[in-house]
Amino acid sequence: MDVRTLTDRQLVEQIEAGTAVRQGVVDEYYQRCIPVYLDFLGVHWHTGFYRDEDAGVSSRDQVRMIDYIANSIGLNKHDRVLDVGCGIGATLCHLSRRLSCEVVGLTPVPEQKKIAECLADSRSATIQVDLGYAEALPYPEDSFDAVIFFESACHFKDRQAFFKEVCRVLKPGGRLAGEDWLATDLSNESQRVKWIEPICNAWAIPMLGDATEYRRLMEAAKLVDITTIDMQTIMPLHKGFSVTEKELDELQQEIQQCTNPLLALTLRGMARLGLGVNAGAFTIGHSVARKPPAGHEKKSRSIS
Repeated sequence: MDVRTLTDRQLVEQIEAGTAVRQGVVDEYYQRCIPVYLDFLGVHWHTGFYRDEDAGVSSRDQVRMIDYIANSIGLNKHDRVLDVGCGIGATLCHLSRRLSCEVVGLTPVPEQKKIAECLADSRSATIQVDLGYAEALPYPEDSFDAVIFFESACHFKDRQAFFKEVCRVLKPGGRLAGEDWLATDLSNESQRVKWIEPICNAWAIPMLGDATEYRRLMEAAKLVDITTIDMQTIMPLHKGFSVTEKELDELQQEIQQCTNPLLALTLRGMARLGLGVNAGAFTIGHSVARKPPAGHEKKSRSIS
């Protein structure tokens, strides 16, 4: 079946069915969602780093998150950096302009690559965007000083393969840092079924991981100096989500009035995220690791 022949409603039905959605369906969905995301989220498609003292939320929060992740591994102008799941390239553009480092992005969606290149031109940023998948990075080994990701790994069908590929393409001593959607405790079956599976079904996610799984996968990939941080321990996570009864009621009204299937699914997804945050079932996790130089001793810790 050619997924391009599906109507938006048929495409959404396949995504929301939540059973082994084909990669081609997911790619087509995220290609069609570009106008919705641009209107709804702007150019940064990830959670921000929120502060209690700020009155509301804005794109400044998302830029602050980029800087937080970059600073966590000391990105600098001498680094060659790969952003896996780069979307439309806003992170690449920001890092190119702020740090003057060499930045490369990877996306499986051709339209995202096109928009990223146009965005770079409009912002006088120097970036490279390639097409490909995280589980088979199209680069030689020892190619990058750093690999980063922003809420993309949760979408990967084989996260173990991704982390192994990260270790392969990093130079010895190279760094990994990212932030991602996580379940707080996947061992809690009732919590997973009630709160996590509905989130996954709205956002074309195979299944959210948790910090324990990410740490285990990074260790299995031979990464070292691993740190995982639950971001709600260092920032007011709830500020980025619809969590009050009033906010959720308003979101439900929008969903009922919405005639665009793609936007309606996005709104349902936002509501489910808010419910997951409220229930303590969903969080944002920050991961840092390193490819070992020869003879480096493995260390791992977590902050929760």
